[in-house]
Amino acid sequence: MRFFIPRYLFLMLPVFCLLTGACKKDKPATPEKSPKYELVKGTWKQQDIVLAVDVKLNKQNIPKGTSILALAPLLGPGGALFTCTAGNTYRFNEDGSFAIEGCTTLILPVAGNSGTWDLDVHDSVLKLVSAKNENDPHWIENISSSNLDLSLTVTIPGVATVPLILKLKK
Repeated sequence: MRFFIPRYLFLMLPVFCLLTGACKKDKPATPEKSPKYELVKGTWKQQDIVLAVDVKLNKQNIPKGTSILALAPLLGPGGALFTCTAGNTYRFNEDGSFAIEGCTTLILPVAGNSGTWDLDVHDSVLKLVSAKNENDPHWIENISSSNLDLSLTVTIPGVATVPLILKLKK
């Protein structure tokens, strides 16, 4: 004896799935974070701030990669705003908060000393959000378990606006 299943039952299967949700796949409550989050998390010490491009200062050509801290005496009052950052410490916490111990007036005026952090643009941007809820995104130039290089654009009072790279070490 053959078992007979009416064709209309096969046609009803998609409708059954829609009405009962039986065919729906569960999505995770929060999306999984990329491995870069693990690399960013932790405490970082500022190693240097370097020029991201070649510049001309007082008729001198200064190559990309030159320490802006070494150039501080040539930058007038703006130079002191760089040298005070030399001992900065940056903490990026598991809960998405950040805290910076040291001077941020010149190099991170929007982010300030505390707020939240996240990765953006396919995890190629470290987005800092200040305590005042202002976004301050910075391209990640390089990242490893021990080094983090972030792009900055800094306006040096009385000198120029310059692209720089903040070099951090774990």
